[in-house]
Amino acid sequence: MRDASAIALAGGRSARFGSDKALATFRGAPLLRAVLDGLTSTFAEVLVVAKRVDPYAGFGARVVLDRSALYTPLSGLEAGLAAASSDVVFCCAADMPFAADGALLDALFRALAGHDAAVPVHAGVRQPLCALYRREACLSTASALLAHSAVGPKRLLEAVHTAFVDWPEERPFLDADTPEQLARIESAG
Repeated sequence: MRDASAIALAGGRSARFGSDKALATFRGAPLLRAVLDGLTSTFAEVLVVAKRVDPYAGFGARVVLDRSALYTPLSGLEAGLAAASSDVVFCCAADMPFAADGALLDALFRALAGHDAAVPVHAGVRQPLCALYRREACLSTASALLAHSAVGPKRLLEAVHTAFVDWPEERPFLDADTPEQLARIESAG
């Protein structure tokens, strides 16, 4: 068990998916169940951050409301950082069932030393929704960024001292933005 908190972001509109993707069926259960199973077996504290409590209350994790009128993952990250009890917080999207990858987490925790955030990079693409954040530095910076505009988490990475970790495996970053993507990750090992 890692001495850190984890947050699963479930506050998006799921516009491309057509319905709440966190509740879509994945291997016989809601997709969020797979995400939370990975997180609860790894982290001491697990939170779900969402715009409303009711769909997620029965999953066994504390639900934290993202009260921002903005629909950006950064506002969910900000709400999760504010509610987390640990100084180090792992953040992933509620549609990423393989995010709690042990080898990736080991690499991120090592890279976090001396940094405010540790973010994997796969095939040249930064993965801020499968990353570690130091609560204090990242919360104040996220709040300041959101006070001015609806920016995403990549802006946060530019504003804090971030370690980037090249990661060759795609699996931890697989997500279900569309039903077709859900079918693809359903068959992933």
